[in-house]
Amino acid sequence: MCIAHFARAAVVWAFIIPAPLLGQTLPARPVPLEEPVRGGTWKDGELVLGKTTLSGARRILAGTAGTESRLPEDRAWEVGGITLRPRWQFDPGEDYFQLFFDDNERLIFALDRRARPALTRMEFLSHYPRALRAQQSGSFDQYQVDVQPCVTLTALVNRAKDQITQYGYAWTCRTSTVAPAAGGPPPPGR
Repeated sequence: MCIAHFARAAVVWAFIIPAPLLGQTLPARPVPLEEPVRGGTWKDGELVLGKTTLSGARRILAGTAGTESRLPEDRAWEVGGITLRPRWQFDPGEDYFQLFFDDNERLIFALDRRARPALTRMEFLSHYPRALRAQQSGSFDQYQVDVQPCVTLTALVNRAKDQITQYGYAWTCRTSTVAPAAGGPPPPGR
C-alpha cells in the first residue's frame, strides 16, 4: 500500500473513532456570546466545564468574596436533553460566573446572572439560529442550543423587555470523581 492510502485511512478513522473530549474553558468573568474554548486546564487560571473541581474553583477565585453552599438533593434542571443535578454552588461575586458543581464536585454549570439590555432576543437568535425555546413562563422564554460537544448554552429572555436577563453554559456529559489525597479524608459532602 502507498503512503497516500494510509493517510486517507487515518483521516477516515479519525472521523469514526471519537477523540477524547477536551475541556471547555471559560474565563471567570463572563463575556456575552463568547463560547467556551477547547483545551486549557484549571491550572491555567480558567474554569473548565466538566473538569474544574470545587476546590480548584476556590483556588482560582481566591481573591474574591466568594460564598459556597450545599444545594438541596431535589435540585435538578433539564438542559440539553439531560438532567443536571447541582449539589454545590460557589458564587465568587457579581462580576463572575455563578458556579454549580455535581456530586463529583465537577463544574457542570456556569451562570451569568447580569441582565444584558444590549443583547436582544433577535441578536441572540441571529448568533445562534439553531437555538430552541425549551421553556416558556408568564414573562420569560428560555432558549437552549448545543454550542460544542457536551456544552449547551441556555439563555433566559425577558419577553416584555426583549432582552437577555441571564445566560449560562452547561456541561452535559458525565464527570469523573475527585480522588481523595493519599491518606487524606474524602471530599466534603460525601
